[in-house]
Amino acid sequence: MEIKTTTIDRDVARRDALKNIVFILVAVGAAYGLTVSIGVDGLQRLVEQSGIWGPLAVIVLKMTTIIIVPLSGGPIYAIAGAAFGFWQGLAFTFVGDVLGFSTAFYLSRFFGRKIILTLVPNTQLPFIEKLLTQGSALKPFLKARLMFGGFPEVFAYAAGLTGISFFVFIVAQMALHTPIVAFLVLFGNALLTGNPIFLVSATIIAILLAVIGGWWFKRDFVREA
Repeated sequence: MEIKTTTIDRDVARRDALKNIVFILVAVGAAYGLTVSIGVDGLQRLVEQSGIWGPLAVIVLKMTTIIIVPLSGGPIYAIAGAAFGFWQGLAFTFVGDVLGFSTAFYLSRFFGRKIILTLVPNTQLPFIEKLLTQGSALKPFLKARLMFGGFPEVFAYAAGLTGISFFVFIVAQMALHTPIVAFLVLFGNALLTGNPIFLVSATIIAILLAVIGGWWFKRDFVREA
């Protein structure tokens, strides 16, 4: 029975690592497709013509993809990097993420467990339940956050059900989230600057983080089960 459970856990770990890798590749592909379709010059002209509405659109879109869990916000990071450059793209998406995670956290705290049961796939519920049973313990939350790098919005909702304060949550969430986002924005910026070294290096590092984070969390989950 123990061998069977361990095998299942390993299969789940592989699937989750694959999901994180696919998330990264989709983000890169979306930015590449946009840049190729309209060209770098066309993308820069579009940004100049959009004025303040361009940054506002990025912020609102990022908020929406967090609050509405099935929507994927990965491509927005890379597209923001391609459109606005690294630092501005990172700043705009950072603001959208903070607002979106804050909204999800308080929605969960206000409406309760029904949010989690509605939005989280059944295969992930055991890990979410384990996180919830830890209460305000920070270490399991950080490990879980690393594991589900492609689904940070799920943990924004889950954190709202725990004893973790909003300040601790948002600091921990953004401290772990921002480096990954920076890599995704860097993808887009690499397309804009035409620097293949940045693109390849950031892709490799982001994939390694997804795989290592998944292995770390699942290892401790199996040990403590």
